[in-house]
This record gives sequence, structure tokens and C-alpha cells, in this order.
Amino acid sequence: MSNPALFTERDAAGAYEILAAAAEAPSVLAVLTDEELLALGGKDAVQIAGSPFLDQLDIPDEASASIALRSLIARGLVTLDDEQAEAEGDQLSTQAPGTARVAQLDRTLAGLMTLRGAPRALLNLTRRVADQSTAITVYVFPEGGLLEELVTADGYHHFSVPTREAMPARLARYVDQAQVAGAEDRPVYEGSVEGLEDPADPTAQRLADTRALTVMTAADADGTGAQVSLMATSEAVLAMDTPDGAGESTEVRELSAEGLLALLDAAIPEVAGL
Repeated sequence: MSNPALFTERDAAGAYEILAAAAEAPSVLAVLTDEELLALGGKDAVQIAGSPFLDQLDIPDEASASIALRSLIARGLVTLDDEQAEAEGDQLSTQAPGTARVAQLDRTLAGLMTLRGAPRALLNLTRRVADQSTAITVYVFPEGGLLEELVTADGYHHFSVPTREAMPARLARYVDQAQVAGAEDRPVYEGSVEGLEDPADPTAQRLADTRALTVMTAADADGTGAQVSLMATSEAVLAMDTPDGAGESTEVRELSAEGLLALLDAAIPEVAGL
């Protein structure tokens, strides 16, 4: 259902309505489980943001998706009744009349799956604390349009639509939940990755105190990517470029609260076009 080639005018209308409702402090638009996303969009729908609950199950995907689909139908988010379905309009890719669907999604859910299936660029932050991981994926669209997806460790996907201006601060709170970022930006290490494996190195000692590790990956519309690791220790936030290989040089920087905001702001890809 999230195949861009099959998107219809109704799907697009739902997507535009979602982006138009962006707010500085948005409420949660929808919460879906790993299994529900699998039922709605297949394996592709859970690959980008991850599926932590499904990954732990010893149950075939088809069974999980079937159970989830029944739940979506019971909640009125998916209808199998042609008489209750809304007109889909033309297919966007061909302008041909949209064919009848076996199942039609609620208009908001249809718009949500459309946005997830056709971003112009992506930004992903995966945060690890002890043995637990969570993630935020930001889907980027023209004219500052954003869709935020927060994935909890138990496999719940929380969708929100913040404004572009509000996004850096939201990400900063995610990276630095203990608010340990200081008042100064300064480099603390420049050299090989191997140098940071020396337990006597002062920067290696600081990195060993990492309480939360966030790996931030950006992918532009042309496929160009960049990755930075953000370490929140007991007393600071450190940023380290991700080198191509172990022998490459890297830099570790201590970030102020303002420096963290600036880094996150610059990391959100900019896209153009309609």
C-alpha cells in the first residue's frame, strides 16, 4: 500500500493535509506497531525506521501481519467494503483512473503511508542506552515539510508533524536528554581512530563515560550520505565524525547546547521542487 507507483489522488490529498497541520509542538498523529506497518506496507515499510519488536519474534511475518490487519480493520482504520470506500481518484504516476483496492486505508493513514513511502531525503538518529535502542527518522519534503517517526524499544512507531524550525530543538532533547551540553564548543581530539583505543588517552577516557550513544545518518535526495556519532557522557556531549576506515583520521568535538542545535539544524537535508 506504500508503493509510490500506486499512489492515488486521495493518497496525495491525505499527505498534503498532514503536512499542512505542522505545529511547533505537535500532538502525536498516529501510533502504529511494527506488525501494523508490516501489514500496511510489507517488508519495505519496516526497513528504514526499524522493527525492534518484530526482530525478536519467532513468528512468520505473514502471521504477524494478518493479526495486525485484523486489528486495523476492527479499529476502522482499514475497510474491506467497497460501498464504504471513498473514491481514490487517478493514479499519480500514470494519470489513469485508480483501480479498486482490496483494502482502503483511513484517509489520514493513507496520507501517512504516502509520506513514508516517498520522502525526498531522510535523517535518522539511532540512540542506544545500555542494551536498549530507540530511533527517530525524519522524512524530508519540499518547502520545509517534515514527518517525524519515533520508534520505541518495544516496537511502537509514534508519528508527529513538527515545523522545520522546531525540529532541531526536538532532536537536541532526544540526543541530550540529561542536558549535559555545556557553554563552549571546542575540539578535544584529532587523529586516527586507533588512537582512541588507547585507554590512557584522555579523550578515550571521556568516551568510555558515554551514557547515551546516538548515531546520526543523513541521506540527501541524490543518495549522498553523512554520519556523525554523538556521545552524551555524564558531563558533556561529544561529536565524532565517522571515518571511512580504521586508519582514517577523525575529529572529536565537545559541543555546547547551541553548538548541538546548530549541528542538528545543519544535518536536516534541504530539498527543492514540488
